[in-house]
Amino acid sequence: KALGEIKQAIDDNPHDIAALIIEPIQGEGGDNHIRPEFAVSLRQICDEEEIILIYDEVQTGVGITGAFWCHEHFGEDARPDIIAFGKKSQVCGILAGQRLDEVENNVFHESNRINSTFGGSLVDMVRFNLILQVIRDENLVERARIQGQYLLEKLAALAEEFPGYVSNVRGKGLFAAFDLPSGTERDAVLSAIYDNGAIVIGCGDRTVRFRPHLTITREEIDLAYDLLAKSVRSCLA
Repeated sequence: KALGEIKQAIDDNPHDIAALIIEPIQGEGGDNHIRPEFAVSLRQICDEEEIILIYDEVQTGVGITGAFWCHEHFGEDARPDIIAFGKKSQVCGILAGQRLDEVENNVFHESNRINSTFGGSLVDMVRFNLILQVIRDENLVERARIQGQYLLEKLAALAEEFPGYVSNVRGKGLFAAFDLPSGTERDAVLSAIYDNGAIVIGCGDRTVRFRPHLTITREEIDLAYDLLAKSVRSCLA
């Protein structure tokens, strides 16, 4: 249905659509995942219609999903033209492929097309370079994949302990989430978690999400599980 609506929007506005922008995992909307086949279809539509495909990897990028970029999970046939990144890089920016060279005087070749008072500062570039070195030297992307599997196992155990209450456990790497029956119950659990000594936030209508640091240990995941279980029990008491 979504692909059909996209095609219809293009047909209805044949000269007005320059790009298609999508998150590989919809973050603020509720940790909603797209299938690789869907991403490949988006790439095909963009190629057929000469539209730029942009992935917003601000939340999903820089290793947290167990791949440096989340879209890598979808394969080469879903490769974007532009990536927007931020968060764990501690600097925001965009990466662009060669397709943009087809656009005369694009922003990467003509100065002042994009203005930013402090963008591209030396401090930002040095810090990001050092962050990339640590990620590479400590193999943190692979670590996120492995620790993410363990995190999902613990969240699945939480769902087994509270069937019908904790549901829809999902994630890639350390980018994980589960649902509660309602937004009111979700907010009550988040408040209980905070009172028990941890900060966890929600997204969407009733989702609890996790965005831990890339160096998280199994011991810390176990501690988080204990706090989660304690908080859920207190809300059900």
